[in-house]
Amino acid sequence: MWDVLDIDREPELHERLLKGEINRVTCASCAGSFAVSKPLVYRHLERELMVFLDPVNNGRTLDEVVADFSRTVGNLDQLMPTDVPLPEIHLVIEPGELVERVFLREQQMDARLVEHIKYLMYRRNPEKLPAGQMNLLFNPLDSTPEQLCFMAQNRATGRIEAALHFQRSDYDALAEAFAAEAGPSLLEEQFPGPYFSGRLLVLQDLAEEAAEAEEEG
Repeated sequence: MWDVLDIDREPELHERLLKGEINRVTCASCAGSFAVSKPLVYRHLERELMVFLDPVNNGRTLDEVVADFSRTVGNLDQLMPTDVPLPEIHLVIEPGELVERVFLREQQMDARLVEHIKYLMYRRNPEKLPAGQMNLLFNPLDSTPEQLCFMAQNRATGRIEAALHFQRSDYDALAEAFAAEAGPSLLEEQFPGPYFSGRLLVLQDLAEEAAEAEEEG
């Protein structure tokens, strides 16, 4: 069982993560395998990236996970030399999100902007893409210079059920528009973090809309 993947020292762990071989148990009798849900740190300082995977399990809430993460980052900041800045640090709660953040850094894409795009895709396709049932994950392998590819994954079965595409020119236009803003970005207001998810934001919006409809009714 791995606690930390130090890619600078052991670069082969990068490929093992992408292949789903990290923290996976295989039965010697039946050869069946399953992933173990446990905290994991991905560290690649050469790319200035650190990702904390901390699953919401064992009775913990997302708020508790976020609080633990904030304390950890605060401790790291105190331990680092004053002239050495911390790398960009992400918090994720599912293994697929960890792999996605690694892919996004390789593609030099903004994770918050990608979550904003996911939010738009969920809202525009509520019947085909119900946020309570489906994950959306960026797929760099099937993306092209013209289109970004996202895979719709059934949360219950883990199966990929559809591929959705988003024009890369639209991504570039959004990135340029948000970069031109003065002061805090609307993206940062939409996803204040440290954990941010377009799917979670959709579920929050739907809950608020349902509560408002009930009050009006």
